[in-house]
Amino acid sequence: MSAPVRPPIHLEHDWYPRGIPGNVSLGEDVYLDSAYGFAAFHSERDPGATLGDACGAYDRATLVVGPEGRVTVGPYTVLNGVYLVCRRRITVGAHCLLAWGAVLTDSWSPAGVPVAARRAALRAAAADPRRPFPAAGEPRPVTVEDNVWVGFDSVVLPGVTLGRGCVVGCKTVVDADVPPYAVVVGSPARVLRVLEPDDTEEVRRAALAERARA
Repeated sequence: MSAPVRPPIHLEHDWYPRGIPGNVSLGEDVYLDSAYGFAAFHSERDPGATLGDACGAYDRATLVVGPEGRVTVGPYTVLNGVYLVCRRRITVGAHCLLAWGAVLTDSWSPAGVPVAARRAALRAAAADPRRPFPAAGEPRPVTVEDNVWVGFDSVVLPGVTLGRGCVVGCKTVVDADVPPYAVVVGSPARVLRVLEPDDTEEVRRAALAERARA
């Protein structure tokens, strides 16, 4: 669905003049340090991006989104200097932390793509005045479930799901699904340990009950 033409959203005192595209949906109390993070946002969908209540995008967090791309970020999630590269679909849950330099991408040019296809993708990108990122492979959605922590300079590749409560160590390359509550490190990622779930509804109710008794 093509996005209707709506005026951009301008942040008070922002140095970047173009503003946030009109097809970006912002929840209550969202913090964006600059609209410059949307300079490479070319989604024609409506909405092309959704940031849930009390999200924060800091330190040049960047959304590189193609015409058919859609990014959804859940409430209370922090995007801190992260790159979301999306041709089709990236979904990030609630209460997540994505740290400096991390890259989540639903698009890649795998080793089996012929040189001619890569060349064609580069030429198509160069001919487009929007200068979209070239990608010869088919996009595959990336999903980050709730309460996930992605360490700095990590790379999450197309088709990956990061399970609820998992931790991705710094500079980790994730090319396969990560189980819930697993801690993964390395290139490619390997499971270092599995955490005890402490964010279930049962734990939440117990914590609230204890708080009420205090």
